Amino acid sequence: MKNSRIIPFIILLTFSILGINLNAQTRSPEPKSGFPLTKKIIQHHLIYPKAALDKKGGKIIVYYDVDKAGNASNYRVENAFDEECAAEAIRLVKMIEWNPAMENGKNVDYHDYYAVDFSPKSYKKAEEKNPRLMLPEQEYPAQKSNKIYVLKDLHQSPQPYFANPQVTMAAYLRTNLQFPEQAKQFEIQGTVTLSFVVETDGRASNIMVENSVGGGCDNEAIRLIQNLVWTPGVKNDSLVRTRMTQDITFRIGERNYYDGNTY
Repeated sequence: MKNSRIIPFIILLTFSILGINLNAQTRSPEPKSGFPLTKKIIQHHLIYPKAALDKKGGKIIVYYDVDKAGNASNYRVENAFDEECAAEAIRLVKMIEWNPAMENGKNVDYHDYYAVDFSPKSYKKAEEKNPRLMLPEQEYPAQKSNKIYVLKDLHQSPQPYFANPQVTMAAYLRTNLQFPEQAKQFEIQGTVTLSFVVETDGRASNIMVENSVGGGCDNEAIRLIQNLVWTPGVKNDSLVRTRMTQDITFRIGERNYYDGNTY
């Protein structure tokens, strides 16, 4: 009889202890795009300082503070191997939007850091293999503020930029979209909706999936947006960061993949 009373008590005590430990854990700030995709975005935006390309690379640690609302500030670098690379690392990390840290289920202020990799060899190899499309020199300077604007507040909205001015967004998607094998196999189709920020350098950051299709379609939509360059939004004669959304539709034909549909 005593044992039957002790066992439930032990189970209850175990769960109570586990609950306390779980609640006591602190979750550090996380990029809204997630760490893996944010790393790719950082690499895609990185412009290696020319003077540093012949030097040894390494990691540059950017320190910052993230408040309870997810706003980051007080960016700083200590003991960097190159001053120009340090400035570029800060520029890149300042693009990241954060989910705030949490402790005991509540948002908290947090001191954090992010490491940016600088590899001259990898950068040169990537540029030789697939040189990135660069915007022509813009008429306006970039706004110093890190504020993100919505389209209705702009004097000029971002537009996709292509080396051939005859190319349209629809043509770009039609030509470059690679229908994922998994989506073909299981006849998955639909519209992926992405939200992202067009930075003043014309590239997308903080890419998030607002409407998922699955089957590899989400990743393919992200790839297409990552490879695009935009003319940045303009506000008061300054280039500004702009929040955008884009629908990318994956549609299969009348016959399925294994019946010979070429998509």
